[in-house]
Amino acid sequence: MVRVTSLLAQGPGSPSGNTDIGLELNVKLTAQSHLDTHAYEADPRPWPVRRYWPDQPEWHGGLVALEEGWALCSKDSGDNAPLWALGARVFRPGEYITLRRPDGEELVFRIVNVEQD
Repeated sequence: MVRVTSLLAQGPGSPSGNTDIGLELNVKLTAQSHLDTHAYEADPRPWPVRRYWPDQPEWHGGLVALEEGWALCSKDSGDNAPLWALGARVFRPGEYITLRRPDGEELVFRIVNVEQD
């Protein structure tokens, strides 16, 4: 597993980003820095995700693979909880991760670090 750390680059109320808002994903990557679908299929438990925001409790959830791509689910919500679609091609510093809320609003995070967990 590797830990991918990213900071908000753009989002509602933060058009220029906010380095106090972050997203950490603990994932398995291929040699090309893509999410490792085969590793996930071999052990299909959600990969840990943490989101932190000033003046709000940390959010913990998981990254899951769906037929149409990857999504974040809440750790404490049931199976009917809305999913946040995750869009990213390569997981390297300088690349971007887009999260699409269930209401369609998007948050864009810039990857600042990728390290062995």
